[in-house]
Amino acid sequence: MNRDKIRMITRTAVLLAVVVVVQIAGRSLPNSNFIVGPLVNMCLLVAAMTAGVAGGITIAILSPFTSLINNNAPVAAALLPFAPVIAVANIIFVLAFYLLYNKNKYVGLAVAALLKFGVLFLAIRLFLNIFSFPKFTARLLEMFSWPQLITALVGGIVAIPVIYSLRKALKNSRQ
Repeated sequence: MNRDKIRMITRTAVLLAVVVVVQIAGRSLPNSNFIVGPLVNMCLLVAAMTAGVAGGITIAILSPFTSLINNNAPVAAALLPFAPVIAVANIIFVLAFYLLYNKNKYVGLAVAALLKFGVLFLAIRLFLNIFSFPKFTARLLEMFSWPQLITALVGGIVAIPVIYSLRKALKNSRQ
């Protein structure tokens, strides 16, 4: 295995570990989605820009499932069939940001956040028309509406200077 592949795998694994720790720690906080969400979104973007798009996509796919595994809330069971949709929305978020970052990172973030929000907003409505979760409908509609846009934007705003710093540090460490 070559050095670049090992670096990509290592960076992805470290950022996935950060995601899992944040998800576990966030379970004990009130309104944790406004802490956990931005941090997970930050990790998705940092992974894409420092480990490569494959690293970002890997975490985008795994993070909804790791969240469900370590979530004891009753709503977690209702979200299991929705987890693949969250993964797709995360992939779209990562790809849009990755593709637009070098043109204009702030436009890239805005487009990525709007796309993720739009996918989740529309998908939860369709999902709730297919599956019946009367006990959780209001909570699911709330979780996958405007908070998704806010957490994606905040996560990206935090990610941009982190990406810059990490890229600079990684570049300096190779010299």
